[in-house]
Amino acid sequence: MAFVNTAVFVPEANMNVNVAMVFPNDRRWNPEAGEIKGVITLLHGAYGCGEDWLRLTAAGRYAYDTGYLLICPGVGNSFCRNMTYGPPWFDILAGYLPRELHKIFKIPGDREKNHIAGLSMGGYGAMRIGLAFPERYATIGAFSGAMDLAASAAMSINVPAGRTLLAPVLGENLAVPDEADLLKAAVKAAEKSRALGQRIFITCGRQDELSHHIYTQNQNFLRAAKNTSLDITYREWDGFHEWHFWDRSLAEYIGFIEKNDYGIQKRRNWQSGEQG
Repeated sequence: MAFVNTAVFVPEANMNVNVAMVFPNDRRWNPEAGEIKGVITLLHGAYGCGEDWLRLTAAGRYAYDTGYLLICPGVGNSFCRNMTYGPPWFDILAGYLPRELHKIFKIPGDREKNHIAGLSMGGYGAMRIGLAFPERYATIGAFSGAMDLAASAAMSINVPAGRTLLAPVLGENLAVPDEADLLKAAVKAAEKSRALGQRIFITCGRQDELSHHIYTQNQNFLRAAKNTSLDITYREWDGFHEWHFWDRSLAEYIGFIEKNDYGIQKRRNWQSGEQG
């Protein structure tokens, strides 16, 4: 496989964006490798970076197994939004960066080959971008996603660490506009998303309440989306806000994309190894 770490200049933002990528082209071990089956953009969590996906999960092995090209950009603590005090990350991720990557690497742009997912903060970003552009992404994945930004803002308003994180994103008042509120965006985007056949995959650990009540945030989102036409598959199991959960979520998501039992196979492999 080819592991590529690069900085892509985005003229509209006048900045370089760090991107880690995995190209599943290793014919030494897999004679069917080389053809890119699809593209998965993976967004990281707060205080992380794109390389986290490649260092802390088996994402590279999953790419090798399945033929997916992985794109893991570094987006800072932006919540993938056009920040009040910072770069226009939504515009970068939704348009400028994909355009530049396509020019440089000839990455497939077909909707049916493109998928976007993320964990925690990146789960919010994946949902926000994916719902805004269902014509670009066939599926969306959110793993332990920060699905209720208004709730996070309310919890952070009098907490110095929370304000430090969210004020550059939302402004000093931590006000969440309607377009940034996934509970409202889901209702607005549902008809177009369903008409285009977009599918959504959400996972959350049952014990993921310690930081910003992520489990509750996911339940809030699911209730808001319940009476819409969004095609949502939700899975939960025992787990916290950590990489073991997100590793399994990624394997499950790839199976969801493929409409097969890839995630189940991976769990069986892990259980076999533990028993051995």
